[in-house]
Parts: sequence; structure tokens; C-alpha cells
Amino acid sequence: MDHTKILLLEDDVDLTEIIELIFEPEGFQVISSSVLSYLQDIEQHKPDIIIADHLLSNSTTGSDICMALKANPATAHIPFIITSAVYNLPDIAKECCADSFIEKPFDINYILKVVKDLLNSDSKSG
Repeated sequence: MDHTKILLLEDDVDLTEIIELIFEPEGFQVISSSVLSYLQDIEQHKPDIIIADHLLSNSTTGSDICMALKANPATAHIPFIITSAVYNLPDIAKECCADSFIEKPFDINYILKVVKDLLNSDSKSG
């Protein structure tokens, strides 16, 4: 059976490791990506879901990436979760058409539930 693939855009190395520790025992494959390589990584790995931090380095935000992906018919179908500790994350998520958002710091069970719920609703509608 193929692993469900999560493309992760997170510039905090510790948090990247935590997310891998949360999802890999659940049968997910976490592919860590960057602002510079995410398009190639999407093309190569064909992720089932994308989790991106809103505040990334290089002046690009997760919401910029989300908007670009949702505007592209080739990637618009991929569920996108934006994460951040900013106070207006629900507004940011709505503006960039993210499928969901997770405020930091997050609860392990909550992030698992959000990802699984999105994947389940996506497979039912598609």
C-alpha cells in the first residue's frame, strides 16, 4: 500500500521533526520541502495534502504559495493546510483559499484529525 504523502513547508527544523514523528507512525510519508523547491517536489512526489507555515523565509508566505497552487488547475485539488501563530490566521486561510488552518502551538491529536478529515472528505467528493 502506498503511503499518504504530506508535503511540508516549514522552516523550523524542530517542528519539521515533530510533524514527522506525529505522522510517520500513522502511515504517512512526510516530504519536507522549501520555498525554493516546492513546485518540483509537488511534481515529483504528487502529495495527497500540503501543510505550510504562513511565515516562511525568503519573504514568501504559505498563503502566497496556497493562492498560487489554488489558482493552478494542476494543483488546485490538493488539500492545503496553513499553520501559524499569527492572530488572524482564520482570515489569512480564508483569503488564500486554504482548505483548513491550524494555529500554533497545536495539539498532536488535533493536527492528525484535521489532516485525516480533509483526506476523507476529499476522497468522498472526488
